Amino acid sequence: MKKSKTLAVLCALALMLSAAATGCSKPDSGSSTNSTSDGTGTVSTAAATGATITLSIATNAVGDQSKALQAIAQDFEKENPNIKVNFSAPGSDYESIMKVKMASNQLPDVFATHGWAVARYGNYLEDLSSESWASQVDDSIKPFITDSKGKLYVLPMDMDKTGINYNVDILKKYNVEVPKTWDEFLAACETIKTKSNGSISPVHVGGGDSWTQGQYFDFFATPAFLSGKTSYESQFKDGSFDWTKFDILPQNLLTLFKKGYLNKDYLTSKYEDSAKQMAQGKAAFTFYGPSFESTVLADNPKANIGLMPIPALKSGEDVSFVGGEKTTWGVWKDSKNIDAAKKFVSYFAKEENIKKVCKSSGLPSGLSGIEVDDGALTSYFKTYSSVKVYPYFDRECLPDGMWDVMTQNAGDMIAGSITPRQYSENMKSEFTRLKSQTEAAK
Repeated sequence: MKKSKTLAVLCALALMLSAAATGCSKPDSGSSTNSTSDGTGTVSTAAATGATITLSIATNAVGDQSKALQAIAQDFEKENPNIKVNFSAPGSDYESIMKVKMASNQLPDVFATHGWAVARYGNYLEDLSSESWASQVDDSIKPFITDSKGKLYVLPMDMDKTGINYNVDILKKYNVEVPKTWDEFLAACETIKTKSNGSISPVHVGGGDSWTQGQYFDFFATPAFLSGKTSYESQFKDGSFDWTKFDILPQNLLTLFKKGYLNKDYLTSKYEDSAKQMAQGKAAFTFYGPSFESTVLADNPKANIGLMPIPALKSGEDVSFVGGEKTTWGVWKDSKNIDAAKKFVSYFAKEENIKKVCKSSGLPSGLSGIEVDDGALTSYFKTYSSVKVYPYFDRECLPDGMWDVMTQNAGDMIAGSITPRQYSENMKSEFTRLKSQTEAAK
């Protein structure tokens, strides 16, 4: 997102938090007047008298998935009339908002961790290992959301297994095979652009939503630095990575743009625009993953959307998926409403609600023993069941704060303000600064 927007959000939130800390306005969900427990078994006045408890809930989910989560939250309210839910889904502003809340130690009672349950939010989360649903957590997701001491940080409602979306009908129409390498991907884009006389965008990115630009880098960093014959994971982690090797990622993105393979309104279009273009048969590939399908189908129920692994950058190397935790709920350990917050989370762990969440995300369940119908995507998960899933590059190899660096510089490069080499230098500079900050804070 643009820096001015981020600063505006941060300033506004800082003022709000300051007012909440000193003011005499009605207490929010963190106030003792609305609490159920202080975490030590002490029951508050609100809980004892049956007064209404207000839970603050926050998620990074967007589109149909956000709507699905909110609908379940509303069902929870109906079944628990003494608990009011304040549901927030601020979209691309979520990370900025949560950073301000962490800095002031005023987090929502329940919040999504968007892949950072342990590394970023670990010190703020209640241990959920004693909850009734904890024994159901699927073994394949456990390493992402637990620590060596057995602490369970979140409820994993689904498990991420993400790759590239494509319009099946477009590929069939122009006799394009699902590409397995970057060169094959470029060839597919050229065929679609040429044979459609430019009426179809081979690749659509809603760059007006800043997070969408980071998707390309998170996807293709996997074959570039993790899944190829040479892994650079240890070099990123110890800070010795040669950033000239990073040039290939911004250069490849710029190639897509210069060759006319990206939508012309890359910098202004939104995530929803990508869905509409895909639904209308005007876009062939997108870098969003399984949850994107439900958004497309909302526009056109007859759309035929496939899911493919991320192509290898070099011939002879394997395709890959990226993944880990996806849709989660964690409980703020200092919440004054811990009992009610845990009750809310447990409600989402019910089989019927897990299925609703997985349907909206198009992903497998994070709890074992729950079979979900991911619609057309089910066949793709089976077809590519042997494809290895790698952790998201930014979560595994970059210090906290680098996502905004990736997205901001991507927009600047497409706008012509910087070169791919400058993109990598900016990444190196911020990587060094943020890594130092992280290490100093330990």
